Amino acid sequence: MSEQARPVASGPRPVANQTRRDAVVGELRRAILAGELEPGQRLREVRIAQQMGVSRPTLREAIYQLIHEGLLEQQPYRGVAVTTVDEKFLTDVAEVRVALEKVAARAVAEDPDGSRKARVRRAWEAYRAAHAAGDADRLHEAHIELHRTIWTASENILLIRMWPTVEAHTNLAISVDESERADPDRALHVHESLIRAILEGDGETIDAEVEAHTRRSADELVEMLATRRRGAGPGA
Repeated sequence: MSEQARPVASGPRPVANQTRRDAVVGELRRAILAGELEPGQRLREVRIAQQMGVSRPTLREAIYQLIHEGLLEQQPYRGVAVTTVDEKFLTDVAEVRVALEKVAARAVAEDPDGSRKARVRRAWEAYRAAHAAGDADRLHEAHIELHRTIWTASENILLIRMWPTVEAHTNLAISVDESERADPDRALHVHESLIRAILEGDGETIDAEVEAHTRRSADELVEMLATRRRGAGPGA
């Protein structure tokens, strides 16, 4: 049977044409995080566009967005493929984030005129509103925006320049965490402790909360993924 004629049991589902790029982004993201598009799998645009019932230009826009988010990657000579996330990826991202977010959070806490904390406070209120709304996509965007704001509100020029590079990997790690845990209440409480430490301005408490929020969460996630793999092994 040819590749185009082969029936597809799972993967991205059809979306209404009028929803266009945002719906395609959301459905591709769901399929990736659900494992229906597997790590390392190459995306075949013609087939996926037909499967989803959208045009190739619309699909391509969605693919570019997911490359930016880190869920997809452009591979030399292969095209676009689903990013592979393993334990090393998660721990490496966490290690870098811990080191740099401590610098950012302490800079916000040392706010000379209140403007830095005010920016973080607004981002935190937006996060809380997204949590209350129960909209997973909105909450994810608010989650990323909260961390982006901590970095940019630091007013550290190097951190601000580095954020676009770090953001894609952070976005991917957060997306996997949200998908595996499916526990927005836990995320709210963990962030509440972090933001409180930043706004109260104690350096040692900030360091401890960044460690708990990022490194400990990554360690827990790695163990969750390992447990799931063991459960899905032969004879499971």
